[in-house]
Amino acid sequence: MRILLPLLTCLFGFEAFSQSSPIGIIIGNVLDEKKKALESATVQLSSLNDSLQSKMVLTDKDGAFEISDIPFGYYRLQVSYIGFTTITIDSIFFRAERYDFNMNDITLAGGGSSNMMEQVIIYAERPLIQSKDGNITFNAGESALSAGSNASDLLTNVPLVTKDPDGKLLVRGKEPKILIDDKPVELSLQQLQDLLEAMPGSSIEKIEVMTNPPPQYANEEGGVINIVTRKGSVGKSGRISVYAGTRGEKGANANFNYRRQGFSVNLNAGAANNIYNGNGYSKRENVFSDSSNYFNTENSYRNKNTRPNFRTNINYDINKFQSLNLVVQYNGNNFNNHSLTEIANLNNAKSITRLSERSLDNSGESYNGGLNLSYTLKTKRPGEALKLYNNYNYSSSETNRDFYQQFLNSDRTPNGMDSTQKQATDNTTKTYSTRLNYDLPLNDNKTFLSAGGFYTYTDARVNSDASFLRKSDLNWVPLSALINQFKFNQQVGTFRGSVKQMLAKHTSVTAGVAAEYTNFHFNLYTAATEASNQYWSYLPFANFNKNWDQQWNLTASYRKTIRRPGSRELNPTVDSADAYTIRTGNTELKPSLAHNFDLVLGRTHNSFYANIGLGYNMVNDVFAQIRSRLSDTTTQITWENISGRREYEVSTWSGYTLNRHTRVNLSVSYSYNTYSAFDKEVRKYRNGGSFTSNLNGNYVWKQLYTATGSFTFNRFANPQGTVRSSLSMNLGLQAKMLDKKLTLTLNVIDPFTQQKNTTFTYGTNFNLENYSSTRSRNYRLTVGYNLSRTQKKVPASTKQSLQKALQQVK
Repeated sequence: MRILLPLLTCLFGFEAFSQSSPIGIIIGNVLDEKKKALESATVQLSSLNDSLQSKMVLTDKDGAFEISDIPFGYYRLQVSYIGFTTITIDSIFFRAERYDFNMNDITLAGGGSSNMMEQVIIYAERPLIQSKDGNITFNAGESALSAGSNASDLLTNVPLVTKDPDGKLLVRGKEPKILIDDKPVELSLQQLQDLLEAMPGSSIEKIEVMTNPPPQYANEEGGVINIVTRKGSVGKSGRISVYAGTRGEKGANANFNYRRQGFSVNLNAGAANNIYNGNGYSKRENVFSDSSNYFNTENSYRNKNTRPNFRTNINYDINKFQSLNLVVQYNGNNFNNHSLTEIANLNNAKSITRLSERSLDNSGESYNGGLNLSYTLKTKRPGEALKLYNNYNYSSSETNRDFYQQFLNSDRTPNGMDSTQKQATDNTTKTYSTRLNYDLPLNDNKTFLSAGGFYTYTDARVNSDASFLRKSDLNWVPLSALINQFKFNQQVGTFRGSVKQMLAKHTSVTAGVAAEYTNFHFNLYTAATEASNQYWSYLPFANFNKNWDQQWNLTASYRKTIRRPGSRELNPTVDSADAYTIRTGNTELKPSLAHNFDLVLGRTHNSFYANIGLGYNMVNDVFAQIRSRLSDTTTQITWENISGRREYEVSTWSGYTLNRHTRVNLSVSYSYNTYSAFDKEVRKYRNGGSFTSNLNGNYVWKQLYTATGSFTFNRFANPQGTVRSSLSMNLGLQAKMLDKKLTLTLNVIDPFTQQKNTTFTYGTNFNLENYSSTRSRNYRLTVGYNLSRTQKKVPASTKQSLQKALQQVK
C-alpha cells in the first residue's frame, strides 16, 4: 500500500492536469423505432445563453455522433432526420464537475408528416440512487464500488437490502423475488448465492428494488429486486478488467457487446479466486434441575474457492411488435476448506473433564448452468403485450469431507485415542419453469387488465455416503447414521388475474388474486419410506396509490403471501460438518401464509427524496431453524413450524443532494416480532426486534473521479435469541483516464474492524453463545479498459457544408 497510494495519487494528478481546459464533449446514438441506426441524421447543439454559439454534426453508419470542444454552460441538443419526429433535449449543463455526456440511444419516431410536432425532453442527470413511488433504483454504473465487486456485494449497498446470517437476501426483512433483466430467477438459495457471487459488478447497469411490485409479482412477500445488465452501444464495444486484493483475492472479467438493427449480443466471462480466514468460539451451558455443566469450542478456518462464470444475452427483434431473447449462463465453484476445532467439556466448577481436537478438510466442486428463452408480442394498441418466459437450470455438486479427531488430556497432550471419518455427497438439481404474462389497457388507458400463469418443476437427487476407519484392521466401515439417498420432486402452478383502475389523473386502485397449487414428493431410499404433500393457496392482493404534484406519493397495500419450504428446509440428510451440532431438514414442514398490510408515504424533490413505511404482518405456521439439546455434548438444529407470530415494521429510506458533487442516502428498518403465549411459555421463545441500516454517499468531481462509501449495521432476532453483527464498511475511489478508456478503482473494505457475528440462543434446557469473525479487511485494486470504437470523424467538406447551412439558418 505504501507504493500503491503514491502511484494512484500521481496518476490522478496527471489526469487532472490534462483535463484542466474548460471544454466539454457529448456522444450518443440515433436509432429508429426498429432499433436501426440512422446514418446522416442531423445533430445540433446550441447554447441557451448565446444563440450564435452552435455546433452541428451528422451521425455515422452506426448512428453515432460526437461533439467536442464545448465551452461550459447550458445547451439544447436537437436531433432530426427526414421523415421522423425531431427530438429536442433541453438543459444539458456542461461544467467542471461534469463536462462529458453519453446520451446512449436516442430513438426517433417515424411518420413523415411535415407538420409533425417536435418532442421536447428536459434532461435530468442520474444520481447514484433514485426513488420514485416508494421504489428504489441503484445506478451501479455511477458507483465506484461496482468495479471488482460482484452482484452479491453490490446488493448489500442498496438501501433496504440486507443479508440474514444464512446469506439470504432480504428487503425490509422479507425475502424478495430476484429478476435479471426482467426475467425471474428460479433457483435455490445456494444456487442463487453462487450465481450472484460469480456475476461481476462491472456488468451491472442498475439494480431496481420494487417495494410495490407489478401484478405478476404482487404476492412476493419481499417485493422484487431486478438486476439490469449493461447492453452496450450500437456497433461493437467491450471491456476487460483485472483485480487483486490484499486478502488474497484476484480475478479477471471480459465483456463484449455487438448491436445492429434489431439484433444484439452481450458476452461476459471471467473467473475469481478468494481466500477467507477466520475464527470463532461457542459457549454452551447445559441446565439441569440441580446443576449445570458446560460445553465450549474454539475454532479457526481457511476457505479457498475459485469461481468461473460465463453469460451471453442475445436479443432479436423479429419486427416492431415481436422479439426473442436468449440467455445462456454458467457459473462454477471449486473449493478447498480447512478448519480446526478444540472441543472441551467442563463440569459445574468449569474444570475440563474431556478435551479433543478435530480437523476437517472439505473440498469439492459445483456448477450451475442455465438457459432462458423469452418471447414478447406487442400490438398496435399501446401498452398491450404478451410475454412468455421459459427457463431451464441444471446444477451439480460434489463434496468430500475428511474428519480427524484426536482426544487429549487436560494438559492438551494426546491420550492415545482418535477417530477418522469421511463423507461424500453428490447433489444434482434440475428445474424447469414457464411464465406467461398478458397486459391489456382499456377505456382510454384508464383501466388496465393483467393476467398470467406460472409453472415450475424441480427434481433433486442427493446421495450421501459416510464411513469411519476401524483401527483394529484399518478398514473403512459404513457409518449408517450419516448415509442417505433420496429423490425430491416439487411442482408449483399459479394462475392470477388483476385489474387496475385510474380514479383520477394521479390516483389508482389495483386488485387481484392468485391461485397456487403446490405438490412435493420425497422418496427416501435409505429409510425405505416416502413423504409427500399437496395444497392449494389463494392469495388476494390490493393497493391504493395517489400522487400529488409529482412530489408526494401515498401507497396503501394488502397482500396475502406464501413462503414454501424448499429442498434446503425439507432435506433430511444429516450434516456432520460439526459432530456436536447435528443439522437436518424436516419433511413434515407446512407452508407459511401471511397477511401483509403496508403503508408508504414518500416525497420527491429535485434535491432530496424521503420515504417512510409502516407494516403489520400476521404470519401463520412460521418455519424457522430451532436448536434443541440432545445430550451434554450434542445439540440438533432442524426446521420446525411454530404456531405463528405478529410483525410490526417501520422503515425509512431517504437521500439528499448536498451539492453538485455530493449525495448521501440512508435507509433504516426495524421489525418487532411477537409470539404466542404457548410458544413463549412452553418453548421459551422470546419476542424480539431486527434492525438493519445502510448509509452511503457518493462524491463526483469532473466526472473523472468518484468516491463512494457504504456503511451497514444489522441485528437480527430469531425465536430463540438474537444475532448481532458488527459494522461493515466499503470505500471506493475511482479515476478515469485516457478519454475514460482506462479506469482505476481502489476499494477499501472494513479498514477499521473485521466482520463479526455474535449469536445468543436460549433453549428450554440450555443457553448458548456463538461468535464468529472473518478477516474481511481488504485493499483491492481494479484496472479496467474499455474497448469501444473510436468515433469516426466527419469529412472536412461535410463540416464546411454544415457550417454554411447553419450560418444561413442564423
